[in-house]
Amino acid sequence: MNINFSWRMMAIGVLLVALVVAGRIASHYRDKYHQVDKSWQLEWAKRDKADSDALAKRQAGERAEEQRRQQAANQAVKDADEDNKQLKTDAINAKRSANRLQQQLVQLRQQFADSETGKLSSAASASASKSQAIILLTQLLSESNEAAGEYAKEADRAYSAGKTCERVYDKVSGQ
Repeated sequence: MNINFSWRMMAIGVLLVALVVAGRIASHYRDKYHQVDKSWQLEWAKRDKADSDALAKRQAGERAEEQRRQQAANQAVKDADEDNKQLKTDAINAKRSANRLQQQLVQLRQQFADSETGKLSSAASASASKSQAIILLTQLLSESNEAAGEYAKEADRAYSAGKTCERVYDKVSGQ
């Protein structure tokens, strides 16, 4: 029994040694697995932080660019308002000049319409027809002056709107 018992004891000893060695290998494997896992978790945390930093930086840059564009647009609108004021002043001055011209044309019409020279002789009859032609021309000039004023007003409005749009585009696009 001694020999059988010793073989059994040896087998049990070898089995125990094998179990201890397997336990050590498993423990070593588990430690390495956790070490590598922690290493990857650290790398992922670094990557996540870099991503969030880049996102915050990009958002701050975009906000700054939007604010710059808005300020540029506001400045362009302010400049356009100043230009509009100048255009209105110029339009008022042009209207005054047009009114003076209208008054002169009315005076000319009245002067030629009230002329009694056409009634005195046949030679003066030709002068009367000239007076009628002058009256007609002064009326035509008066109407064309009014139309020119309207065209100028529309042209000023379109010019101002175009310049404002151009300024906003130039400032927003950074040109």
